[in-house]
Amino acid sequence: MKQRAREAAATALLEAAEHVASERGIDQTSIAAIAERAQVAVGTLYNYFPDREALLSALFKLRRDELVPRIIAAAAIASSDEQPFEQRLNLFLREIARAFDGFRRFCRVAMSADESNTPIKGRVGPGGKSVVLQTVTDGICAILSPVYGAKSEEYARMMFGSFKALMQLQLEKDLPIETVVDTIISTFLTGMPR
Repeated sequence: MKQRAREAAATALLEAAEHVASERGIDQTSIAAIAERAQVAVGTLYNYFPDREALLSALFKLRRDELVPRIIAAAAIASSDEQPFEQRLNLFLREIARAFDGFRRFCRVAMSADESNTPIKGRVGPGGKSVVLQTVTDGICAILSPVYGAKSEEYARMMFGSFKALMQLQLEKDLPIETVVDTIISTFLTGMPR
């Protein structure tokens, strides 16, 4: 019972950190602001996390552990060869957009971290890449590979770069991320309309 209560308290602190970081940005997120948001004393927060970096690292791990299985499941659904690759690509990107829409606050935090000098341990995997972003890129690459062969990774990165840029725009406008999927796919496959 005590362990569950401790886990619930830690999760509440992580959610408070996510709120503060999504509103202020990573660099402006302080332990004091997080404690205030969570309505606890700063000392109480230190009972759960030794410092700000550990708290932010735990937040990134929590959200990564929630997002990566959804991305992998979307890739598995889209891997069926029964549909043309355009439909599989559309399905995959829609599922990814829905997953990110479910974590909009965290997406704002992650994008803030991209622009920050604050190191967050565990944010990136081997090779210095975000685990979440690499998993999405791998899913796109797997769909493109039968059609584009050796160029698949290059195209997958280009496509996800576009997705990420439009996701940021949608977050700034407070609009659903899923609404940009058709634009990304049609622009990628047929070019920019005039």
